[in-house]
Amino acid sequence: MQKHTLFLCAVMVCPLSLQAKNATTYYKCVTKNGTIFSQFPCNDNATAYTINTVSGINTAPAQDYTKELNALERERIVLDLQAELRSNTNKLAIIKRKKDRAEYNQQQRLNRILDDEDKKLISKDITKQLKIINKDHKKQTTEIEKRIKKLEKKIASYQ
Repeated sequence: MQKHTLFLCAVMVCPLSLQAKNATTYYKCVTKNGTIFSQFPCNDNATAYTINTVSGINTAPAQDYTKELNALERERIVLDLQAELRSNTNKLAIIKRKKDRAEYNQQQRLNRILDDEDKKLISKDITKQLKIINKDHKKQTTEIEKRIKKLEKKIASYQ
């Protein structure tokens, strides 16, 4: 019978020894100045509380989530790049509209009723202005198109 009892005790105590338990007692005292928490009783009305902690229970899972986190980060980067790509595409459309509006305004100068001499002067000025407009438009569009190509390459590298 003693062997059986020793075996039973060993079986019962063994799991407890694998997980070390710690118990901490603290006291709560309500005084006229307020509530006080202490490791020692403050007065006769002190209420004792015990906190039991078990080490080893709150361990992180053995699974490694770096792949999932990297995939999420990659997805966020791609979404940001796509948003920037859309922004640059919209900038191109806005620049084209501004160019078209400027060209239209220059052409409208010719439609006014003018004599032949004034039309020649205005025509020369209009062609000069159109060259400036086209040059500026080309500079802006090539700059944005370069950014768009760069973004498309980055997006392709992340996918």
